[in-house]
Amino acid sequence: METPPVPRTSSAPFLLRPLALLTMLTLLVLALGTALLTAPAAGALELRGGEDDVLVAADEVVDDDLYVTGGTVVVDGTVRGDLLVAAGTVTINGTVEGDLMAAARTVVIEGTVGDDARLAGQTLLLGEQARVADDLVTAGYSVETRPGAEIGGDVLLGAYQALLAGSVEGDLTAGAAALALAGTIGGDVQADVGSADATGAAWAPTTGVAVPRVDPGLTLTDAARLDGNLSYRSGTEAAVAPGAEIAGEVTYEQVAVEEQPVGPTGPLALLIAGLRRFVTLFLVGLLALWLLPRAVTGAAATLRARPWISLGWGALAIAGTAVAVLAVLVVSVLLAAALGWLTLAGLAAAVVTTAVVIDLVLVLGLVLAVALLAPVVVGLTAGGLVLRDRAPARFGRRVLALALGLLLYVLLRAVPFLGPVVALLVALLGVGALVVWAWDAARRSRARRRAERDREAGREHGADTGPWPTDAQPAGAGQADAGRIPPGPSQQPRPPWSGGGSGRQGPTEPPR
Repeated sequence: METPPVPRTSSAPFLLRPLALLTMLTLLVLALGTALLTAPAAGALELRGGEDDVLVAADEVVDDDLYVTGGTVVVDGTVRGDLLVAAGTVTINGTVEGDLMAAARTVVIEGTVGDDARLAGQTLLLGEQARVADDLVTAGYSVETRPGAEIGGDVLLGAYQALLAGSVEGDLTAGAAALALAGTIGGDVQADVGSADATGAAWAPTTGVAVPRVDPGLTLTDAARLDGNLSYRSGTEAAVAPGAEIAGEVTYEQVAVEEQPVGPTGPLALLIAGLRRFVTLFLVGLLALWLLPRAVTGAAATLRARPWISLGWGALAIAGTAVAVLAVLVVSVLLAAALGWLTLAGLAAAVVTTAVVIDLVLVLGLVLAVALLAPVVVGLTAGGLVLRDRAPARFGRRVLALALGLLLYVLLRAVPFLGPVVALLVALLGVGALVVWAWDAARRSRARRRAERDREAGREHGADTGPWPTDAQPAGAGQADAGRIPPGPSQQPRPPWSGGGSGRQGPTEPPR
């Protein structure tokens, strides 16, 4: 018997709930993969990777757990243990007697999985011959089980769309914008789905597997058979075909989605977006001029003096950060796998945690530099050129230069086709100027500390043997002038960074 709908008002758009469930499932898959990597090894394992195509032939039997990376991974044979795979495309035609953990753009199962299957990717497909003995956990854009596919346990699903035409012996828990049931569900069904009147996705990933079209909301076709209860939450009622069979009760909880206010369009929208960008960057610039005046003005001076070098170093810094993030991830995964094989689970977990923190810091730093600091540096430089004051000394003058430069930047960003080019050039120039200034500042700091150490050493020697010779005092005069007043400031040797004199330093030993 169907219960009447229960109205409910949500303060957030309802489609955020499937997205939250999708995020939770993705984190679950990653956590399970990390747990497998860091678990103590009861036996041996086999590692394969470093190739575009990895094949487990039909007559091949892997007696241990198998960890695989590659562009395309095909398993036609038998894996006696667990299979952990990360690739562009994964196809399972053979048998995996243990668990299957796969993260790929496309995952296709046409064979048998003896235990649980945990899948993450864009397109996930269980074909007509697919057999999963226990639970199925999926997170992706499109999930499909075709007629004939069998799942022996429960299904936990998070996706934009899902079409389940196979059989599930256990319960189904799903979060999706579009969900269609066209097979047999042996247990209960609990689902959070979108509204039937919602707009479908404007794009679909391009893969080698055909992606089915699933209408938004919950749909039960004539072939749907539910042996348990159906409980779902949506903005609209499910579309239930006359031939669908539901043995238990149907509970529908209506979720009233608050309509988002329609913002302005046309030139007014561009004006508001530009004003927001200007205010954000101007406030960030004021904060930077207050807290980091040397860094901002120094980077602006570097950009004025060496624009082409700044452009090149900006491209290298952005590309290098991306490569570093990927390298840290790959090295940590390989190292964690090796440590797990050596039964050093605690150390492996520490390696993974450290790698995640490093990657987060690198990505956050790059985003802040590109989106905020780079426009501030370039804006201050451009504003100084407009004011014909290349290096404003007073704070008020710097603020005025910053405002003029950012206003020019915002206006150029609003020009169609030209805006993305301006944003790219500003990001490269600003990041590059910051990198070059930081490198020069580090070099000057090292030279200053080295000179300070040399000067302290000179004072210690001079206290015992007399004053050191300088350019105005010939060598050997130290003993003759012992006890006299030391040379005045004009006779003292100047450090190399002062720009005056020959830049020579005193001898390493006192004169004899």
